[in-house]
Amino acid sequence: MNNKEISNLVTQIARIRNVDITYVIETLKMAIIEGLKRRFGKDTQVEVEINPDATQINVFLIKQVVDTVLNPATEIAKDEAQKISNETTVGGSVRILIPLAEIGRSAIRKASDELVLKLREAERNKLFDEYNRKRGEIISGTVSKIGKDEIAVNIGLTEAILANRDQLKTDHYRQGAPIKAIVYRVEKTPIGPRIFLSRTHNDFLKKLMTKEVPEIREGIVEIKVIARAPGFRAKVAVSTNDEKVDPVGACVGYRKSRIQNIIKELSGEKIDIVLYSKDVITFINRSLAPAKVKEVFKEGDSYFVIVPDEDFSIAIGKKGQNVWLAGNLVGTRLEVLKVSDYKNRLMINKAKTVPIKDLELSEEEITKLQDAQITTAFDILNIPTEQLANVTNYEVEKIEELKSIIKERLWSE
Repeated sequence: MNNKEISNLVTQIARIRNVDITYVIETLKMAIIEGLKRRFGKDTQVEVEINPDATQINVFLIKQVVDTVLNPATEIAKDEAQKISNETTVGGSVRILIPLAEIGRSAIRKASDELVLKLREAERNKLFDEYNRKRGEIISGTVSKIGKDEIAVNIGLTEAILANRDQLKTDHYRQGAPIKAIVYRVEKTPIGPRIFLSRTHNDFLKKLMTKEVPEIREGIVEIKVIARAPGFRAKVAVSTNDEKVDPVGACVGYRKSRIQNIIKELSGEKIDIVLYSKDVITFINRSLAPAKVKEVFKEGDSYFVIVPDEDFSIAIGKKGQNVWLAGNLVGTRLEVLKVSDYKNRLMINKAKTVPIKDLELSEEEITKLQDAQITTAFDILNIPTEQLANVTNYEVEKIEELKSIIKERLWSE
């Protein structure tokens, strides 16, 4: 391999690999130097000069000038050194030009192979750095392969992975179809970066909204919290930094145009835009929309939400999604009760505190109930009618009448 062949090789590699020719030259130099050190010894000093424009490559061994040579790989006798340069003296050094023929075609070829390997590694590192910087960003690609556990997505210079757990259940994929997803993880491997995409990640919805809503990009509207059941429903809490701007209206858009574009990208996933509030009670009221809320109170670690009977199914949602998403959005556990159930619960709790002597019963009735160890209104309401009739020797109709009277009294108080 002569100078011209090496120069052509350098130029060709730079063009094919799309890297700067200076980098190719420096990499080839290092490959040649490493090869010569393997041949002559690790202490060998080598200099390589490559000028692709002049199709010239020069390789020099640098040796120390000595009186007596102990290591031929790194030392040269004074008289031999002076044949190369008259000005050399003991203690100095001399550059010895090595003909390419002496280096050998195989050595040069091996150096070029090492160059290619180094460039491939550099390409892998460059690709990793490029996509690592894109983490959290949406990228577009095309479906290249549909597997059982994952989909391969062509994103240009490489392929990315969309695992089953990161796919929307409502998505329908076909080979060659365009697809958008967020880069959420990038791993470095010996064969190149492994790029993981997601369409279920909350940040995918956040980035879609940021792209679609100018007020979010400009920082006027802020996304505070996102809760998702990917592919089915999502709730997004938003606030505004400008009281003149309605954050919910900005996200929905004129005639719902903005939110509809996002829903379309998410294969029909419903999105509720909720006005954020620091007040938990207010936030819960808004998060359970479209259900109407009558009352909210805290008991233990949970918040209990009272809704009209006709709004109960709306508040719970299909398979409990609405209340689950609302709880995730607010960051607390929510228990939804119908108004009727709540009143019944209050009545039962109150009944535990009402003794039978306060029920305006006759002395005979009170005595019979006490003899049966029935001491509160709750006991009467809690014991099955037929069982209570057997204990007191009352008719079933009498027991039912008694229970009705108790309930009416407790409801009215």
